[in-house]
Amino acid sequence: MTTRRSFLGQTGLLGAALGAGTASAAAAAAPANSKEADLQHAIEQMPVDDSHCHPISKKDAHTSADDFLERLALSAFPAPAYFPAGVYDQWHKGDAATRARLDSQYDIAKTHRAMIWHFSQSVFVKAMVKEMASFLGCKPQLDAVIEARNARGSDYYRYMNELFRDARIENVMIDTGYADGLDADGMHAFEAAVAPTKARYLARVETITDELFELDLGYEDLRDKFVARVRDALDGTGNFGRRSWGMKSYLLPDIGVIRPTYDDTAAASSWQAFRATRGKQYQDRNEATQRGKVLRERLLTLALEECLERDMPMQFHTGDGEAPSVTLRNQHAYYLEEVARFDKDGLLRQPKIIPIHAGYPLVDEAAWLSHLYVNVYFEISLMNPFIHQGLLARFLQIMEAVPLSKILFGSDSYHVPEMYWLAARWGKRYLARALTVYVRDGLLSTDEALEAARMVLHLNNRRLYRLDSA
Repeated sequence: MTTRRSFLGQTGLLGAALGAGTASAAAAAAPANSKEADLQHAIEQMPVDDSHCHPISKKDAHTSADDFLERLALSAFPAPAYFPAGVYDQWHKGDAATRARLDSQYDIAKTHRAMIWHFSQSVFVKAMVKEMASFLGCKPQLDAVIEARNARGSDYYRYMNELFRDARIENVMIDTGYADGLDADGMHAFEAAVAPTKARYLARVETITDELFELDLGYEDLRDKFVARVRDALDGTGNFGRRSWGMKSYLLPDIGVIRPTYDDTAAASSWQAFRATRGKQYQDRNEATQRGKVLRERLLTLALEECLERDMPMQFHTGDGEAPSVTLRNQHAYYLEEVARFDKDGLLRQPKIIPIHAGYPLVDEAAWLSHLYVNVYFEISLMNPFIHQGLLARFLQIMEAVPLSKILFGSDSYHVPEMYWLAARWGKRYLARALTVYVRDGLLSTDEALEAARMVLHLNNRRLYRLDSA
């Protein structure tokens, strides 16, 4: 009797879907004839919508090899969290004497060197250097790539534009909760730089709450100001002078399981307890992240109510995470199930929920959640582009379970524009190879594979956010 497992083994999908046979999966996906080569080429030429990303400043117009790697490395992103508050920034900006003094106390240089060196030895960086060298027309060596890149830095916005055009990026959904220090003018300059790509903003719940939590307000005033700010972001120009197309929450890494909360009395008590601990230094990071848990769940619930009323989606950070400044074990996609249900008065109201970053590395959880709940989508940013060739196995794993109509393309690009470009190039490349496997094994026709690629690369994003009606 043929079982699901034996069928996948016969078709060659099993090893790739389990993530165990990336090299063999890659060989299986290599085009065997001109029709397969044509299919892959057609997909690689398609336009892309990036459904989760960030604006790019001009900080990295000219850089060094080490600084470029530091700005990309996920291990270096939260480097300040390895040391007491403010110490790393003092070291990074300090003169030789300041660095020597801080090094003697905290050994910062050693930690910093380890971060950069280990990242430089990743396959991601080695593959990135070759990809960038091809675009820049230089030797495939990191120093040569940085030199060629710096030569473009005199007109950095033009360089960004060339990258976006080459990758055929047409829409970018910008999470404004991390803007690398840009103000509204800087955000709008980035918009102009990447045109004709259209930038659409997403408001972050925690950007609003963090500002309000610094104020001395009663609970009802806090709640009402929060709702007013959310409405201004969604309906007006309250997000860096622009309207928002949805929202994003980073609450999951702090508190783990999120439950919709409707009790204002409990939220008011939580706010009082939160206010009493402002300025307190916590030795236990888990105790610190639970501050105001009920309050934050209540405000998130109110934001979700506003999104639901407008049929707007909310993205939720899942998976990955910038350890050690977040708690990795809190980021399971399944921890969003109560939010996906959004029960009230016996009704599952089901707002549109997007667990982002594919829940990586627990991709199966995010995939299965989107399979089971009609209102839950699946988004691949950060996993794309950081796991490079492994994307082939992951795409096969994702498409096992997730309806093609729910998969959203993304990059989580930050700091440098090359991340947008790499994610688009690599994402399309390995999506094309995964779809080739499905066509070769008779699971999809060529036309179905092409339509699947269009869905994943841009159609799903445009339908979900209703971009074509704007």
